[in-house]
Order: sequence, then structure tokens, then C-alpha cells
Amino acid sequence: MRDRLRNFITRQFGNPSGFVGRFIGNNMAKGNVHDAQWTISLLEIQPHYRILEIGFGPGVSTQIASQKASKGFIAGIDHSKTMVQSASQRNAVAIQSGRMELKQGEVYSLPYPDESFDIAFSLHSIYFWPKPLDCLKEIMRVLKPGGLLALTIQPKDKWKPNVDANVMTLYFGKDLASLFSKAGYRNARVEVSPQKDKRALECILGVK
Repeated sequence: MRDRLRNFITRQFGNPSGFVGRFIGNNMAKGNVHDAQWTISLLEIQPHYRILEIGFGPGVSTQIASQKASKGFIAGIDHSKTMVQSASQRNAVAIQSGRMELKQGEVYSLPYPDESFDIAFSLHSIYFWPKPLDCLKEIMRVLKPGGLLALTIQPKDKWKPNVDANVMTLYFGKDLASLFSKAGYRNARVEVSPQKDKRALECILGVK
């Protein structure tokens, strides 16, 4: 019973749906504000940038990025219909103005042309990606030359033992930096969140 519950919760974290998914999304919206603010502070977003977020969840980080790219465009994909609805409500003004587009989709098949974005980023999403190397290459396809990819994770050793390893894959930042290099990204590096009183975070960055 305990294993079944752990599997269910882990799957909901990766693909929130229904009532439980909305509850998890609300918790993410509250709990991930610091993660989003810290990640976006590393991106050096300019007002005119075109930005892609992968796995935007309840849309908090999308909203913060949109405020930075005030004259640009924010696109987002998430495979949860529930999160697309939630994030679209949160970002209704930006969507109505044409500065944002949120879609249901998958990281391994991005619905955008080559060289569309200056920046792509994702928070706590890569744990659920199938064939992450192929996904990193797909993200590279839609980045402009010199474009930046940033992925924020909680390192493998900082997770409580209550997640289902059959559902999500945990990483250390250094391992993902090696994967970035294997996918063809330049200058792959790991930034560590300096705030010790917050959740332990690592952000892996690489340039196309």
C-alpha cells in the first residue's frame, strides 16, 4: 500500500491531473517561488528576448520571466493539461496581449522551428524526461546560436527517500553538466544556490 501511494504521488508530481493535480500545483506555486526567482536571476534576461520554459507547472516561473522579457515573448510547454489550465489563468493578461503562449506538449518533440529562442529553462522537470540526452539535443535545436539552456534541480542526495525511482530519475549537477557537453552544449557549468535556509538547488547551464 505504501509503495502504491508513493508511486501515485510521484506520478502526480511529474504529471499533475484532476483534483490531486490541482492541489499539488497550488503547493508548487507556493513552494517554488524561491527556486524560480533564483534560476531566473542567473539568466540575464533582456527585455526583447524570446524564452522557452519546459514543464512550467502552475506558471509562477513563466510569470517572473515574462516580467523580465517585457518586450519579448515567452513560450511554454507542459505535458499536464491541468497545469496548462492553471498557468494560463495565472498568466491570462500576458497571453491575451500576445506576449505569451502556453501549450500542452513534450520536451522530446518541441512544437517550434529551429533557432526560435534566446533562452530555454526548466525547473524540476528533467527527473521525468525520457532519454534526457535526446531531449537536450531537441532543446538545442530550437535555441538560437549562442542561446542559453538552464535546468534547475534538487541534487540527488538532498531528496527524502519517499519518491519512486521507477517514476523519476534523480541527478547530481555534475552528471548533468557532463550530459550537456555530450549533447553539444558549450561552457557547461553548475551554479549552487547560496541560500542555506532554502531548498538545496543546483542549476546547470550551457550555451549552444
